Amino acid sequence: MAISPPSDIVMDVARAAEPADVEAARAALARRAGGAPGTFSVDQAATVDAGSMLSRATADKAEATNPAKKFQRFEAMVLTTFIQNMMPKDTEGVYGKGLAGDMWKSQLAEKVADVMAEHGGIGIAKSMLADHYLDGKRKVPVGPVGGGPERAEIDQQTRLSTSMIEELQRKAARSMTGDDTTIKTDIKI
Repeated sequence: MAISPPSDIVMDVARAAEPADVEAARAALARRAGGAPGTFSVDQAATVDAGSMLSRATADKAEATNPAKKFQRFEAMVLTTFIQNMMPKDTEGVYGKGLAGDMWKSQLAEKVADVMAEHGGIGIAKSMLADHYLDGKRKVPVGPVGGGPERAEIDQQTRLSTSMIEELQRKAARSMTGDDTTIKTDIKI
């Protein structure tokens, strides 16, 4: 089954409407646009050219260097999932049936999540951004995200301490149960 996206929803709605209502809607849109009512045509000046695409790519690169924007986008993605799960399931009358209805529903959830994230969201981006501090102009992660030789040494000491405590616990348990059998392990302390 093939679909024709432009006619999938818009044309179905136009076909279902009364012809007089369609003409009234066209006239109202023409009045708002300040033009004469007529058929749809593509404005060649409004088409996307390579220059506008390049400027969008440049804007995306500039945005990518801003960690606050990255965290805001992440929060919007998480909020999209939350909102999609909170939306009612039986909404064919509102969004339509099948794939087209699912697309409209997901787009609504995405836009609502984007607006929520722009206005502070639920604090995911803020808390993730707070997990960094500035060292001059460089952002440095705080907590266990950071590494380095000092962290590796601390991790090694923690593992050794944990294995020593576990070995002592095994010996204490064997002495309490009276089990003198030794258990061979490959761990060397």
